[in-house]
Amino acid sequence: MKIFITVGTTPFNELIKNVDNITSEFKDFSFIFQIAKGEYLPKNGKFFDFISDIEHYYNDADIIITHAGAGSIYRLLELKKTIIVVPNMVRVDKHQNDIATYMFKHNHVLLLDDFNNTYNILEKGNNFQPTPFVKKDFFVKDDIIKFIKECI
Repeated sequence: MKIFITVGTTPFNELIKNVDNITSEFKDFSFIFQIAKGEYLPKNGKFFDFISDIEHYYNDADIIITHAGAGSIYRLLELKKTIIVVPNMVRVDKHQNDIATYMFKHNHVLLLDDFNNTYNILEKGNNFQPTPFVKKDFFVKDDIIKFIKECI
């Protein structure tokens, strides 16, 4: 089983260290970490800071553990991946917790909001059957364009 851990553009040392510390309990799993400019360097898997083609890692992974950035979550939902979302509560704003909780309540993702549960949540990822996410088009786009053209 291939596990990809991504933190986006903001370091999330707590997440990287926490997952790195449980890798030995998953003998048949391989772990790749995207760590941004984080200070903690994983000892039990390959890692990199940034890469131009993260889609390759998304597509290759069986389970993706991600920070709760909206862009990352929505892209992974589009790819129909098994997702474990981890809100970065060190950030000043708490929007990651809001989106993570929403997605979890609607069964689109698994939620890791307490690092004491990392092992159990990752184990659940093996059999998780998410509710498919249905993307809704932004329906007022044409009205906004029309309004702007009328104002010019």
